[in-house]
Amino acid sequence: MTSSIEFQHGRPYIKIDGELYAPLAYTAYFEECAEYSDFIASGYRMFFVNVSFTDLPINNVTGFTPFLTGIFEGDSPDYNEFDGTVNRILDECPDAFIFPRINIAMPRKWIEAHLDETVETPTGRRESLYSDLFKYDGSELLKKLVSHIRNAPYADRVAGYQLCGGTTQEWMHHDLSGSFSDMGLQKFRLWMKEKYDITDVPDLAKDDLGKDSCYGEFCCEEAAKTVEHFARVLKEHINGEQIAGVFYGYNAYVNNPLWGLHGLRLIIDSPYIDFFSSPCCYDENRSLGFDWGDMLTAQSVKEHGKLYFVECDIRTHLTQRMQASRPGRYRDGIYELHDGNGNKTVWCGPESQELSLSAIRKAFAHQLTKASGIWWFDMWGGWYHSDEIMSEMAKMRAIAEIAKDKNTEQYPQAETVLFIDEKAYLNNPTGSELCHAVNHTRIRMGNSGIPFDLCLVEDAEKVIKNYRAAIFTAPLPTDSGRAAVELCKKLSIPYLHTSEEKPFYSVDELRDFLVSSGIHCYNSDGNVIYCGEGFLAVHSVNDGEVKITLPQKYKIKPLLGTDMNACETDELTLNMKKFDTAVFELS
Repeated sequence: MTSSIEFQHGRPYIKIDGELYAPLAYTAYFEECAEYSDFIASGYRMFFVNVSFTDLPINNVTGFTPFLTGIFEGDSPDYNEFDGTVNRILDECPDAFIFPRINIAMPRKWIEAHLDETVETPTGRRESLYSDLFKYDGSELLKKLVSHIRNAPYADRVAGYQLCGGTTQEWMHHDLSGSFSDMGLQKFRLWMKEKYDITDVPDLAKDDLGKDSCYGEFCCEEAAKTVEHFARVLKEHINGEQIAGVFYGYNAYVNNPLWGLHGLRLIIDSPYIDFFSSPCCYDENRSLGFDWGDMLTAQSVKEHGKLYFVECDIRTHLTQRMQASRPGRYRDGIYELHDGNGNKTVWCGPESQELSLSAIRKAFAHQLTKASGIWWFDMWGGWYHSDEIMSEMAKMRAIAEIAKDKNTEQYPQAETVLFIDEKAYLNNPTGSELCHAVNHTRIRMGNSGIPFDLCLVEDAEKVIKNYRAAIFTAPLPTDSGRAAVELCKKLSIPYLHTSEEKPFYSVDELRDFLVSSGIHCYNSDGNVIYCGEGFLAVHSVNDGEVKITLPQKYKIKPLLGTDMNACETDELTLNMKKFDTAVFELS
């Protein structure tokens, strides 16, 4: 089976054996609780299947791991857990597309034999992302696993791969402190010599890492190189026949360079990486009434010919405690639905099925209007096991498929670009309020009533012609950020810039600036508005009337969340309940 990313009408799709498919998939951590049958019955054919070299924790703080088996923990490889899940899917759906999601994490015996190549975490030592031995031995295990997959009876149903590693499988340093170790500091000194020709590098204490911008830059650059290394090994091993993707580049959400995620600009053009992934943001503890935005510069990913494949781990009224899904396996106190004061945590879903449907619909609408892919991440299983939810999932899949034929050049797109200066995080004192300027701006824009895109400052010259206004989110910009500002000045494009003196703007301030700059506002009442790719959606923040003003008249066809009739208009008035979400097609 061959696969690639191909664009049609400016939107990325997965091309499998010559046919285009909308990137919509399903996965779960607890395979025995996964609802594959529900999604198969709803027309889904893409399934990510998790597999790991080890059963050591994926979260080194909580000690959590979803894996019952680490395939390389024993004297001989044990592929039974992975093969069993793949065969379970294919027995029910022989035409399914399988995407192994591989956790590249070294087994216990490797850790114990190579302590100098590891870092300390709260739950024990783990491989350093800087370790050349980890990259070599990890590559050998990766090739061994992939060779097994390519020689298995199900090989002709494998359509691509996702490579994971580091903390929570998202290529963050295992210690969330830049893989701090003697070996790491040695690597840092070599890096300083090669990059800046500096040889007099003093010892760094762990508490001082966040104050050293060079160490933060090193953390991100070397983590990005490690990610690309494994992608190259995989692509060469499979002769480039299938797509490969990675979690990486959370530059619009994570604000600590020591996690290692701010090197997207270095690998965004890698020929070995076909899609980048992240969850949708956990803004405001995933409360309704907010846009759960993109963690990375999604428009830049698309501009560079890649797919942004988003993990939508949307909690519902059916989401229960992890400990209830696998009784007796996990200790109490981690991933609880409520904190010690009875307040909801990020793990708790909405109270009702109606609100759960709205939450799912909102996540779908965001990605539909951004031309991004989705996999629904049913972590503990059973989150979506409802006839009503699965009916909605089937409708969303159908909408994504018919979108392939829409030429969206004649439809409204975002007129505003939010520029992300990922190296500028190095200029912010760790823990200062300046660290939060990017997230604050992105979250507030979500309630401005004005659609926007996220781009790297390095892409300013490539993309600026597509926008009528720009917002710069980094209070202390880099040279690339300043160059992007100068480009706006040269082209007379209005822009707003956060600063040390004013790192935060309110929703009203952002909206007023953009409206005064000639940007169309769809709604000024704080509702979440999505518009792009020939689709429109609204997520209401209050009960009552919601008025949406379009730039011109369109035929508006209701798709999800409303029973209104189709009409042709430039002004839409809806009566909505608080936290309702409605989705429309424009034509």
